[in-house]
Amino acid sequence: MEKLLESGPLKAPENFAQQVMQRIDELPLPIHPPPSLEWLQWLALVGGAVLGVTQLAGFVFGIWVAVTAG
Repeated sequence: MEKLLESGPLKAPENFAQQVMQRIDELPLPIHPPPSLEWLQWLALVGGAVLGVTQLAGFVFGIWVAVTAG
């Protein structure tokens, strides 16, 4: 193992990048969800955002109450 570390960096063949790229298969196209479910995703996103804003407002209100109480 030490001999390998002492031997310095290895050189890649001249056409290494082309050989690798030739072996890579074309990636399949991503599958989009059906349009009928797209509105459900937007509804979930909006619902999560509303819930997050209400949690933030409650946190800020709690800090405000604690500061003004004492």
